[in-house]
Amino acid sequence: MATVQFRITGGQVTPVITMPVSATILDLKERIQLFTDICMTRQTLRLNNQELTNDRTISHYKFGQFATLVLDVKPLDDQYPKFFILVKSCNGQSKLIRVKETTLVGDLRSKIERHFGIPGKLMSLYRLSQEMKDEFPISAYYVCTGSQVEVVINIEPR
Repeated sequence: MATVQFRITGGQVTPVITMPVSATILDLKERIQLFTDICMTRQTLRLNNQELTNDRTISHYKFGQFATLVLDVKPLDDQYPKFFILVKSCNGQSKLIRVKETTLVGDLRSKIERHFGIPGKLMSLYRLSQEMKDEFPISAYYVCTGSQVEVVINIEPR
């Protein structure tokens, strides 16, 4: 069966997803949702600024074996801008922390410092195996309702 390997860009995390050419764009969005937690209804996929249509098959677009698509994520409704994420530390602690999509990673680091008592300079934050950088909003890492962020404590040997 012929497949296409998609590189999904648009955030700081770049998933690579392989799909059969008989699948639809909606099927691809479902796979993206499984990987990122971003609801399919919030996703728009683009190729060269052209929006891809949900009901079209992948073969319709004649991608070839490899393709790079841009994922645009519709912002959350202003009525409910805050949501909870699960933050897990390497020592087994887990806490729900309330954030907005526009929260900067550096601000999330400060919240985690207050909740866990770990100095911010000693921790690295990861989402989908990607280290998060302080200057980006958490949405750049596809953080949404129910997402999980991992805390790794960096202790230097004496």
